[in-house]
Amino acid sequence: MTSGTEANAIAGVRENFKFLALEVTKLLDDTRLMLVDPREEVMAKIVARDDYVDNLKSMIENKCFRLLTNEDLDDGTIDLIRAINVATNNLERVADFGVNIVGQLRYFTSLETLHRFDATPFFDAVFAGLAIVEDALFRRDMSLALQICRTELEIDDLYLAVFRQIMADLRTGQAPEDLVTTLFIYRYLERTGDALLNIGEAAIFATVGEKLRVSEFQALQETLAHASARVGDVPVGLDLSEVDYHGIWETRSGSRIGMLHARDSSKRSVVFKEGRTTKVLEEKLALERWEQLEPGLPPRVFAYHDHGDKASLLLEYLQGDTFQRIMLDSDGRVCTSAYTMVIETIGRVWDQTLEPTACTPNFVRQLSTRLPDVFKVHPEFRTAAKRIGAMNIPGFESLLDAAQVLDTLLVAPFQVLIHGDFNTDNIIVNLPQRSVHLIDLHRSRPFDYLQDVSVFIVSNFRLKIFDPGPRRRLDQVTREFYSFAREFADAHGDTSFNARLALGLARSLLTSTRFVMDPSFSRTMMLRSCYLIEQLLAYRAAHDIVTESGDWSGFVLDQTTLVP
Repeated sequence: MTSGTEANAIAGVRENFKFLALEVTKLLDDTRLMLVDPREEVMAKIVARDDYVDNLKSMIENKCFRLLTNEDLDDGTIDLIRAINVATNNLERVADFGVNIVGQLRYFTSLETLHRFDATPFFDAVFAGLAIVEDALFRRDMSLALQICRTELEIDDLYLAVFRQIMADLRTGQAPEDLVTTLFIYRYLERTGDALLNIGEAAIFATVGEKLRVSEFQALQETLAHASARVGDVPVGLDLSEVDYHGIWETRSGSRIGMLHARDSSKRSVVFKEGRTTKVLEEKLALERWEQLEPGLPPRVFAYHDHGDKASLLLEYLQGDTFQRIMLDSDGRVCTSAYTMVIETIGRVWDQTLEPTACTPNFVRQLSTRLPDVFKVHPEFRTAAKRIGAMNIPGFESLLDAAQVLDTLLVAPFQVLIHGDFNTDNIIVNLPQRSVHLIDLHRSRPFDYLQDVSVFIVSNFRLKIFDPGPRRRLDQVTREFYSFAREFADAHGDTSFNARLALGLARSLLTSTRFVMDPSFSRTMMLRSCYLIEQLLAYRAAHDIVTESGDWSGFVLDQTTLVP
């Protein structure tokens, strides 16, 4: 849709929005006057304006919804309409805060306490923000949008100073009721800043087409600023005005991941990732470690920026498909080719990083830390002990308690550098270039390789794919990956391979149920986990294993447990 066509489509909405912003400004100006000199006629004007604001908000909302039914709208116009609706709702909130402020005046025994504090800077900041709302939104002006967002920080600083003064005055014991009422008034002013922040972020959304908090947008700007013009042979230097941003996903841990596509075809697309500083720094260090081990295996780090409790990375965008997507969408020949590339890569890494240092994986302890999250999703897993004839069936938690001893008995004879989250969608395969890449490496560390093996197997298991073709490919890959890991174990004298893998699978099956809502399928996974633990405990009892030197070589892993 051209800019002229868009302007015509939203002309009526813009006119209503202009009046809405104006009426909210007038209402707040009347609110400011009421704090200085409360008068009934001013209060009546505020009430009337609030009713008009509500009507304008409803009109804009209805027009926006009608516009969204137009099939001719492009994505940019739809984003603008959504942003208008968010801004409209927050302008109404600002008006409501003004009404709430004057409503507090009736609780004062004397206005002397209120007049000791100066609300003028608050109103000046709010008016400055309101004055540019329309242009920021409809012109998609990023600098104005950020200016509105910064208003919230200014108001927060003003509120903090007033709050501290009121707390100090309360300690004197003079007019505590009036001081508390004054605090309520300034709290409403502080919330006005929050509403303006929402409006500013809506304007950012209208501009870039993605829901970005101002902190994330600033992190993106700063991280791009820290990127070198070139990294090796890759031209990277980008300015925010030169890229199109597309959000990919927000991870369960709160990290935000987005794609930056350069409009200049000579420059590479990059991935932007922001999250908690500790996690992002861990990923940066892990990526650098893997790059030293095998250049090109992980994405290259183009920039890192630490901004307090959050940090961000600019990473190389890797061409290719996830191994999971290849298994689901490709034919058997392509899947076999991709699988061969994956195991060749992993085998190389295991060989290069193998250290003859014993490693205790503590699979049961890992499971226990995730148990509260599992029970939140599946409270039905909390089962009591049962008795069927002469057979005692322990409750679920009792079984896990009994399994804790397995952590001390099952020790890996060596360790390798593991991925740490070896799901099949964290493996990128570029078939034309015959290359494999690994992503999301923040949990990478020297550890028992069966952690990765069990996660890989269960990432295939938990996919609710029952079409014969894709399911057959998933199960075939699972069985072959088990055989590959088994051969590696035999070659390096890992006699407890099957037992540790059984416990690793039990751990991964159970912890994965917190992402599976289907009650029947999640119960299947839980029962499979319990079965594996029961088999391990039975073997331990039958062979009287009491120390880590016990012989687990005779334990047979039931391979039907590897697939659904």
